[in-house]
Amino acid sequence: MFDQPRYTQEDYTRKHDMVVVGDSFAMAMPLHQWQNQVAAATGMSIVTVSSYTTTVQEILQSSVFALQPPRYFVLTYTERHFPSQIGKDVQCDGFVPVLPILRPVAAKPASALPTIDHPRILHRQTHWSDWRDVKLAHAAKHVVYSVVRRAFDYEPTKALIIGLSRPDLFSSAKPSSTLVFRGDVEKVAQWREAGLDELSCRIEKLRQRVEANGHTRFILLVPPDKLTAYSPWTTRRDLQSLSQLAELSQRHPAVMPRLDQALISAIDRGHQDVYLPNNTHWGSSGHLVVAQTLIDFMKLPARP
Repeated sequence: MFDQPRYTQEDYTRKHDMVVVGDSFAMAMPLHQWQNQVAAATGMSIVTVSSYTTTVQEILQSSVFALQPPRYFVLTYTERHFPSQIGKDVQCDGFVPVLPILRPVAAKPASALPTIDHPRILHRQTHWSDWRDVKLAHAAKHVVYSVVRRAFDYEPTKALIIGLSRPDLFSSAKPSSTLVFRGDVEKVAQWREAGLDELSCRIEKLRQRVEANGHTRFILLVPPDKLTAYSPWTTRRDLQSLSQLAELSQRHPAVMPRLDQALISAIDRGHQDVYLPNNTHWGSSGHLVVAQTLIDFMKLPARP
């Protein structure tokens, strides 16, 4: 964790080496975010803009992007919302792919970025020193949820409890299970409706828009859902093969780093809390994995 973020979260009004546009996986935890590690390792200036308030098109049409384009444009949409989110940015009616004109500059070596020898646990507040700090309506809701769970063996929130075949993946009090969003399962319908061909077309069309200046390289980060990352160890076989992220990534090897492979590999090696036990986001070690994966990817040529 850094004492201060090594990147900026602000309006995009001045030149940066890297522009990140994304959802909560790019915005949620400024002191722990993967952007800190990338900035520290490469010396690049990085600005992160929320996709909830600023569209990709607004960035591309801005004067600063036109006059002082970044070396890298990184788009970050989480897996369960990816089809709908990229659908807001680009459609593919009548689109004909063309070859890129990009001539990228190689990224600096990533030797300064630490490898993950030991997981670093991100501590979260779980108690209050003064009961007056507790929001009573929030507390009452959780009491009701607890009663429903015990009385009806039903999870009333947007979360699902999934069993795990390994007890060493989380530091929580009940490491044999973890919470995931229902959306991690419900995404199947959204991905099926869009289809891999349509999603691939949208990715390529967006890449062309970003790289049209011949200077900026487009990189697409799709954070795997927590269920996807831990699917090899879920005790429910029906939840082990829901993701199409690997197939989509294989279609775009010069655009999409294989975050799924990197995160699953780190989990398999025994790193705890790669994702937080009680949250959908990455823990500190997860952010380190993502940073290392991205920097290694930037050292590869933009086109095979």
